Amino acid sequence: MKQFVLILSAAIASAFILPGCLVTTHVESAPGINFSNYKTFSWSNGTGEKKEDIADNDIIDNNIKNTISLQLENKGWKETSQTPDVILDYNVMVEKKVNRIPEPVYNYPYTHYYYNGWRHRMGYMYYPADLAIYHTYNVPFKQGTLTVNMVDSKTNQLIWQGDVSSKTVTTQEMQTDVTSILKKFNVPQLNG
Repeated sequence: MKQFVLILSAAIASAFILPGCLVTTHVESAPGINFSNYKTFSWSNGTGEKKEDIADNDIIDNNIKNTISLQLENKGWKETSQTPDVILDYNVMVEKKVNRIPEPVYNYPYTHYYYNGWRHRMGYMYYPADLAIYHTYNVPFKQGTLTVNMVDSKTNQLIWQGDVSSKTVTTQEMQTDVTSILKKFNVPQLNG
C-alpha cells in the first residue's frame, strides 16, 4: 500500500511538472526517400568559414555538432570527410520576445469610525481589501529555434529537416533539443 501511494504521488507530481519542460519538435522528410541507402555524413561548413545563422560561440557549435554526430553514430551512421552520402547543417535562430504577466493590485483594508447618535457611542465598520485593478508588466526572454537539415550530397536536395523551439538558449538546452529532434529521425538501425 505504501509503495502504491509513492507511485501515485510521483505520477501526480510529474503530471504537473513535466508539461512545462516539454518542447515541441517538428520533423519532415522528403517523400520517397529510403534512408537505408544512406550510411555516411559530413558537416557542410568543413572549410572553417562562419555563416551568419550558425552559433557564433565555438563551444555551443561543437556541442551541437558532437551531439548530432553521436546520435547518428548510435544509429549506425559514420562521419567521413570524403564523399559522404548526406551533408548536415544546422541553424540557430534567437528571437527576443516579451512575456506579459498580469499581477492583481488590491486596495488597502480600512476601518470607518462613526458616532451613533441613537445609542450615544462610537461604532465602526470594517472594509476588507478589494481587487482594484490588474497591473501588467513585461518580462523579456530569448526564444531559440534549432533546425537540423540533411541534404543528399549527390542530388543536393533537402531530404530531412527537424526543428525545435525552446524558451532558453543554453548549451544544455540545445543538447536536449538535438536529442528530441533526432528521436524522431526514424531510420532502421544499420549493422556494421
